[in-house]
Amino acid sequence: MFVLNGNSEKILKVLRSCGLTEYESKAYFTLLLTDREKMWELSKKSSVPQSKIYLVVDGLKDKGLVDLSDESPKTASPRPLEPYLSKAINSKQKEISNLIDYGNLVRETVYSLKPVATRYKNKYRVFEPKHRRKV
Repeated sequence: MFVLNGNSEKILKVLRSCGLTEYESKAYFTLLLTDREKMWELSKKSSVPQSKIYLVVDGLKDKGLVDLSDESPKTASPRPLEPYLSKAINSKQKEISNLIDYGNLVRETVYSLKPVATRYKNKYRVFEPKHRRKV
């Protein structure tokens, strides 16, 4: 991989948080810098093992981040990052919104059941048992 003045871990972390694996992050970032690479060159420049590079690039293609040529030897070229990044940001925002909603549900449930728990001195089941005995 290129020498990135100490920023390589930050860049890879951002790409991984968008849903890419470590190898996918390395390969995609390398392609963004170089525009187009043959598979063996991409493997060498991105530090992705040559035995894994085809699987990694296929994964990137499935995610819509890479175009592959039909020629031999195969070459890969990157698609723009912005649409994928926007999609990842929207997904994270939706996840945060759901977490807020579910957190509020938990809070409301706790506040409404707390007086009941105190009144019965915690002698009740909070959750239904998974398996009930047959009588």
